[in-house]
Amino acid sequence: MIALSCFREQYCSSKLSQTGFLNTIRAEKLQANILIVDDTPDNLDLLSAILRKRGYDTRCVDGGRQAIEIAMSGWAELILLDIQMPEMDGYQVCDRLKADPQTAPIPVIFISALDELADKKKAFKVGGVDYITKPFTIGEVAIRVANQITIQSSKNRIVELNEQLEQKVKQRTAELEQRNHQLKQEIDRRQQAQDRLFEMSLKDSITGFGNRNCLLARLKKALKQANQQSDYFFALILLECDRFKKIKRTLSHLASNQLLMGVAQRINSCLPKSALLSRLEGEEFGIFLDNIHDSSEAIAIAQQIQERLIQPFLIEQHQISVSVNLGIAIGSSDYSQPDRLFNDADLAMQQAQKLPQGDRYQVFEPEMYIQLQEDTESANRELELKQAIKRQEFINYYLPISDLKTQRPVEIEALVRWHHPQEGIITPQDFIDSAEKQGLMNAIGNLVLRQGCHHLKYWQNKHHGYRDLGICINLSTKQLFHPNLIAKIDMILRKTKIPGHHLKFDLSEAVIIEQPQTTLEVMQQLKKRRVKLCLDNFGIGYSSLTCLHRFPFDEIKIDRWLIAQIGQQQPDLQQEASAALLLEQIITIAHQLKMRVTATGIENKYQLNFLKKLGCDRGQGYLISKLLDRDSVDLFLAQSDRVHANKLS
Repeated sequence: MIALSCFREQYCSSKLSQTGFLNTIRAEKLQANILIVDDTPDNLDLLSAILRKRGYDTRCVDGGRQAIEIAMSGWAELILLDIQMPEMDGYQVCDRLKADPQTAPIPVIFISALDELADKKKAFKVGGVDYITKPFTIGEVAIRVANQITIQSSKNRIVELNEQLEQKVKQRTAELEQRNHQLKQEIDRRQQAQDRLFEMSLKDSITGFGNRNCLLARLKKALKQANQQSDYFFALILLECDRFKKIKRTLSHLASNQLLMGVAQRINSCLPKSALLSRLEGEEFGIFLDNIHDSSEAIAIAQQIQERLIQPFLIEQHQISVSVNLGIAIGSSDYSQPDRLFNDADLAMQQAQKLPQGDRYQVFEPEMYIQLQEDTESANRELELKQAIKRQEFINYYLPISDLKTQRPVEIEALVRWHHPQEGIITPQDFIDSAEKQGLMNAIGNLVLRQGCHHLKYWQNKHHGYRDLGICINLSTKQLFHPNLIAKIDMILRKTKIPGHHLKFDLSEAVIIEQPQTTLEVMQQLKKRRVKLCLDNFGIGYSSLTCLHRFPFDEIKIDRWLIAQIGQQQPDLQQEASAALLLEQIITIAHQLKMRVTATGIENKYQLNFLKKLGCDRGQGYLISKLLDRDSVDLFLAQSDRVHANKLS
């Protein structure tokens, strides 16, 4: 940047020395009064020192209102104006100055850290004559100030010459035309220099290729053409280097820039002359392909780029491999704004990142937004689940299990529900899959276990007739195989002072056969603590009898599907007979193996009486009780006490 400023100063100086007329102007007016407006004291001091050293008189203010007052006094011949200031920003100050005929002629140069094209356009729109971007160089400020002082002096001189021309039209016409021509040439040269500076603002300082502004300008032009020409198509390719941040940690700053330049040069070597390569930010590049026929042309270039970048780079005597992900969006009249193109290409690039190593490129398809929405919803659900565990939003509900002979409750099965603050109560089938994918089932299961044991102790203490009441809890795969399961159970039993035989775990056949040896070892540890074990959903699995023979179960729980075949309003007699025979055999085998039998899903008296006749030990279902919260279990136990007392009396 300093070298560029020195070049500008030498260039301007050499050209002015060739113009005798402008030398005369500078000789007449070597000094100028310059007003500096900035709310940062350091900036005021620095600019004032730069300009005073070059013979200018300066005054510094930190607010727009003071600046306007000084300008109205007629002292200022040039104003250096910051944009971002309290109360009144630079745009407003310039607009006020240009609205007043007295201060409108004073040239205003904006000096700001804002570097967007829109900010510069706005500055020139409100009347600025030049725009210097912070951080600036001393040479740049000096040259641009000198330019404007010279131009302003030239304009003043034109006014004087025009007044003289009115007095001596015939004598000075030729001379004045010549001088006006010289002045126009100088202004044109300065405008060309200004244009070159603008072109530089479209270049990436590291790679020398275009930047985001450059690519945006080209895309806008292409979109305009596509809307005028229906058969015109183009492509936007977004490219991002994998693992680049990790690579940069092993390299110096200079070496990182060399790697970026090497990547850019290889990409560019794969592009046709009509294409435009731009570095967007970090290790991300954008490629514009002009006038393509279909996506296959863009895919071919993407593949060629990947093949070129597979070859390692030699940086500081190290070989460095770079892999990339590419997203392709085909531009047509369907698009109206570059932002949509960028979004679609970026979404395609994200999908490419999910592919295995190799050809990681994707052409945008509208269906990707459906996947994005699903991924977003899944990610949101995952975050909500983690927060729900912290906030203890998982609450146990309970389904009583009664002795079919006495009809007294003997156990309470815990079934968890998620109390979502917005969606209300959510059942397990709507969150279990997400919880398992995140590895949160162990945390949720522990919460259910701890909460269930605390509630059981509360009921046992409150209802003396239920000192032996048990709690039944479903054990998930993640919990069963977690290394801290036994320690967690020991701690909960110790804290709640519940004996092990009051706790029962339901295990499904699918959980058991996943890792049978590990399952057996865990079950043996539980049996040492007198914890009861139940084979859940019995009667629908393929190896249920094998499980009974191999594993130390205390109980089987008959699946509700089998119970549902009995006592239907419109029965299938053959199916009901088969189910009845199977139930009888299951109960007989279980009793022969010294195991208790519990039937689930009992919904009518016919089913209840049928199971009693078969000798089924226990049952649960909506005929016995619906799902209850903790307080409702309290009432259920109290009512059962009263019913039992009445029977005894």
